[in-house]
Amino acid sequence: MRKLLLYFFLLILFFGGLLFGHAAIGEKGRIFIAMGEWRIQMTVVSAVISMLIGLIVVLVLWWATKRIFRMISGSRNWFGVLSKRKQSKAFFNAINACAIGDYESAQKYINKTFPGEFDGANYMLAADIDRRINNGNNLENLLGIAETFPESEASAKTQHAAWLIQQHQFQQAELVLESIDAKAQQQAVVVRLWLATLSALGKWALVKDKLSAHKKVLGDDYVQWAQQVVQGEFAEIASKQGANALKDKWASLPRAAKKDIANQIVYVQLLIDQGLSKDAESILVELAKKTRNPAFHGLFKQLKHPSPHQAMRLIESWIKVDMDNAQLYSVLAHLAYNSGDIELAEKAVRKALELASNPEDGRLLARLLEKQSAFEKANNVYKGLLAS
Repeated sequence: MRKLLLYFFLLILFFGGLLFGHAAIGEKGRIFIAMGEWRIQMTVVSAVISMLIGLIVVLVLWWATKRIFRMISGSRNWFGVLSKRKQSKAFFNAINACAIGDYESAQKYINKTFPGEFDGANYMLAADIDRRINNGNNLENLLGIAETFPESEASAKTQHAAWLIQQHQFQQAELVLESIDAKAQQQAVVVRLWLATLSALGKWALVKDKLSAHKKVLGDDYVQWAQQVVQGEFAEIASKQGANALKDKWASLPRAAKKDIANQIVYVQLLIDQGLSKDAESILVELAKKTRNPAFHGLFKQLKHPSPHQAMRLIESWIKVDMDNAQLYSVLAHLAYNSGDIELAEKAVRKALELASNPEDGRLLARLLEKQSAFEKANNVYKGLLAS
């Protein structure tokens, strides 16, 4: 700024000297210009005025030349791509089109931004649009380009990993997550992608490590993931080591984990799946006495062994308290049927259907009628189920 003022001051002195210098010495200033046979003579004042006019003409010509050049070149530069101004406009048009759900238009706009200087953000947006309208056919290619920009590398890899998880390509997702920089690894979205990937791969020990390291980041999701880890470990132990190892694992859990309804359901379900219906009955009855939860009803219906007296006595005690509860009659009917008590099963299921129509109970009644060789009645029940 100081230099500009200095130049301006010197310019004033220069033109002031030309205009008024001759007056200071009592002479009328003149300028003579000779070019070959040409002779030009003028006063200093005329010369200054001519120079000012000439300067103005030059500036106007320069401005007009640039304007004409822009008009001729239009929206193109020397390499034949859209100008920065029009690329920016196309980028924001694409964002606006996405906001209103017009992804077809958004794709047309975003294609006009390549290879503009958006630090990879345009390629990420293009990948998201491609996922929505082209089933992600070109998504990985677009994200691959976005990953080459330092500013968008972590975000592009995060989006890439999420896409691979959706496609059940968990091993590839793990490789992409491993390549994300250390700072981005601390973000909640990346941690959740890690948990989803490792859970799908059955790497429960690594899931537990991630949970302990990022408990604060996960917030309320921490509890849900902790439950899922327990359930995953149960399933893995049951499939690889058997029921005894599963029981030992349950016994080793802290009291808070044992009280979790989700863990209880998984544990009992796995015992039933292992063919330990009688063991599952005693545990289920004990749990249900503490908390009468409808979530246990499905487990009671799966018990399949002779004389499940504990379970039946518990359900009957509940019915005495709540005699119009169709679900309880349904549970009793399935328990009786699985234990071979056909008479009680039919009586209970008819009462359940009387209180509330239920396709599951309808199918059970049809099977009971078939066992009694009442095929026509059973057929009528099946027809009723199809019509409903």
